[in-house]
Amino acid sequence: MNKKNQKENKKLQNFYNQVYKNGEEKHYTSFVTSGTPSTESSEVLKKISWKNKHVLDVGCGTGLFSYMAAKKGAKVIGIDYSKEAITIAKKSHNHQNLLYQNFDISNFPDEKFDIIVSLGTLEHMDNPFKILKKFKKFLKNNGKIIITSPNWTNPRGYMLICLYLLFEAPITLADLHYLTPKDFEIWAKKLNMNLKWNTFDKSWAHGKILIEDFKRRLPNILSDMKIKYDKKNSSKLIKWIDKNVIPFDNSLPHSGATGMYIFTNKKSKMSSK
Repeated sequence: MNKKNQKENKKLQNFYNQVYKNGEEKHYTSFVTSGTPSTESSEVLKKISWKNKHVLDVGCGTGLFSYMAAKKGAKVIGIDYSKEAITIAKKSHNHQNLLYQNFDISNFPDEKFDIIVSLGTLEHMDNPFKILKKFKKFLKNNGKIIITSPNWTNPRGYMLICLYLLFEAPITLADLHYLTPKDFEIWAKKLNMNLKWNTFDKSWAHGKILIEDFKRRLPNILSDMKIKYDKKNSSKLIKWIDKNVIPFDNSLPHSGATGMYIFTNKKSKMSSK
């Protein structure tokens, strides 16, 4: 991890406190707040049976997934390093099977869990692999680690990553790492764990949501780069994407905008339900 990432990561706690204080709907676009998080939670929930599972939700935010898992019968501890997020979670997503705590995972006390979940947080961590090792330490022998993270091996990712790597364009506000299934496969090997993965949110990667995302995102990226926004040329790019990318059959396993990664210890067998 470079010094720039270290400096940026120190700002993330204040950044997210402010996001939650102002309201997520003011920070994220409507298609994210109304669609993607609920889709993300639903995709994870349907993978396994949650009844009577002891679950740690790391980076629980305002508690949506923790609450949904608790409703499925899990005993959930939701932690987040944002005090604002935990305050909102306690008010908006309460359940008898659910406990919220304001914790940074680096300082969380040793405890064993059936399932450790972290949705959309690993890309914000200084050292994602170090965090995964921490998760494994907290995992029961037959437990699972379930991670979701933005995936960049798709048309949306390729276009934005080119801007980021060639021009250091600020393509996201908080991500420190731009991860793909390849990163998780390497980490699983280092952890000596089994890995199963898939991607979803395909309309965001190469569909109509991609179009709406770029209409909002491109002016902001150019503004942050101090480049004059040319509406005419941007419209040409949007039309090109609409004509050439949207109809393209990008149905490969890695083509969705969000990846889900399930780690298990090698001596245990993956179970579905």
